[in-house]
This record gives sequence, structure tokens and C-alpha cells, in this order.
Amino acid sequence: MELKINLNNNDPVGAESSTTVPRAQQDVFEFIASRFPENYPKWMSDVIELEMIDPEPIAQGSRLKQVRLENNETITSTFEIRTFEPHEHFSFQGLDMPYRQVYRIDPLNSGETRITFRFEILEVDLFMRPFVKLIRSAMEEGVESTLSALNGLIGSANTSTP
Repeated sequence: MELKINLNNNDPVGAESSTTVPRAQQDVFEFIASRFPENYPKWMSDVIELEMIDPEPIAQGSRLKQVRLENNETITSTFEIRTFEPHEHFSFQGLDMPYRQVYRIDPLNSGETRITFRFEILEVDLFMRPFVKLIRSAMEEGVESTLSALNGLIGSANTSTP
């Protein structure tokens, strides 16, 4: 896994990794992006509530509100779908918190698909710079955990039916 940490607070801090799942690209995209409101809390276990602000179906520009449980505190944030390129690319970005999640979905031979997941913190305050190693470690662990959950869910799910 390649991990890049930038110390300029205007540059994002990101962690990225990939996994391969035994499903067709179209099915994987449907599970992750098209059925995002239903499935996201399944692979992000800290999300205890997810609500569409805009009407479905999910598309570029759709806004959602999430409530996460982190260290016994609830954290509410709103985000917007930034990229919705069928079968290939899905991303969203916080509107009230500086983060972005990117899912790249690439077909492989024999019906398998590679999912590349990237998580970015878009702004790092000056006072947080001494903690970059801790931030990097937490992000790396979170990216790996997310991909592991996705791999398990997609690998065992019937992704072609709603």
C-alpha cells in the first residue's frame, strides 16, 4: 500500500489500498455506488445513521447526512457525491468536514474486479502536524479495514439483485 503524507496544510493527507473481489465490475459498482445509501453502513461500521438529503436515485451532486459513533461520541456530517461514473469511479466529499473518499473499480480477467479505495483528509491544521505519524497509522488501518469489510460483503453478497 502506498501512503502519502504531506505537511503543507493545503495538501491532502491520504491513504490508499486495493483489493480484488470475485465479482464483475458492474456488480461491484452497483453494490458500492448505486446502492450506496443501503450498503455504506454495512462496510463502515461506525456509521449508525445515513440519510439522503436529496431524493434518490443517488447521483453526482446528491447530498447525504451521516451520524458516526467515534470514541463514544456521535459525529454528524454532511457530504456530497462528487463523482458517479458508472462501473468505474465513485467519490464523495465532506461539506462541513474536510475529507474525501474515492472508490476506483477496475475489471480484471475472469470476472474479478479490483477496488482501490482512497481516504483523504483535505486540510491538516498546523497544530496537528506533530501528530502526522498517528494520523497516517489510523488512516492506513481504516483503509485496510474498509477494504476487508467490502471484500467480505461483496464476495458473499448477491450483488446483481436489489
